[in-house]
Amino acid sequence: MDSLATLQVYKELADWYERQGQSAMRDRFLILAAEAAFSAGKADEAERLRQRLLHGNPHHMLKPFSSFAQALQSTNVQIYVHDLQVNYPPETAEDLLRNLRSGTPPPSAPLGGGGGVPQTAPLIEIREEPPINPVESLKVYPLREEPKATPSPPGKPTPLNRPDPLKPAAAPPPSRSQPAAPASSIPARPPRPAVAPIPPSPPLPEPSTPGGAWLALLLFGMTVTAGVALAVYTLARPFLPPQWLP
Repeated sequence: MDSLATLQVYKELADWYERQGQSAMRDRFLILAAEAAFSAGKADEAERLRQRLLHGNPHHMLKPFSSFAQALQSTNVQIYVHDLQVNYPPETAEDLLRNLRSGTPPPSAPLGGGGGVPQTAPLIEIREEPPINPVESLKVYPLREEPKATPSPPGKPTPLNRPDPLKPAAAPPPSRSQPAAPASSIPARPPRPAVAPIPPSPPLPEPSTPGGAWLALLLFGMTVTAGVALAVYTLARPFLPPQWLP
């Protein structure tokens, strides 16, 4: 069977499954028809079939590519197309189409009639999934309570730790619940010693006036009086009558 005949068979199978509402089988035969058209040199027909597939299934694995030729460069797409060609070679597809036209279910179809899926058909489509983030979210584990320590029973007295009956028993340590007394308190200041009052000093004796002091004062007063009289006479002499002049 040549490429054009294979293309026609795949297209008719896609149309039949689309009328039956089986979108998964329709998409598989649309991809096979697009690959047959691309192999026959009809890139435009292959792109038209890809657009038809995306119109019915917008989230298909061919969505990220700008054309069917670019999609065939992807390793995942190549693997998927190869698996479809292995499961639906041209001869198997032609027999399936002939049975569907005659209304006879395929040999591998389930009981009840209708166009079934052959056993060799891939039941899972490969889709381009976003890469998984390698960084996992941090896991929080609840804290585990530590088991409480069980006090060990007191050991038997030995010659080393046996209490001496001749020594007085040691006083038990003070309880932690009782507040400890202050270590020391500030001592009160002792009273200052009384200071004896200082007796007042006796008054100093007044200096005695020497006996010749009054004589000097008298001479000084006479000298001052004579000077004043002479000055008055000198100033008033031009105004004195002649009989008063010497």
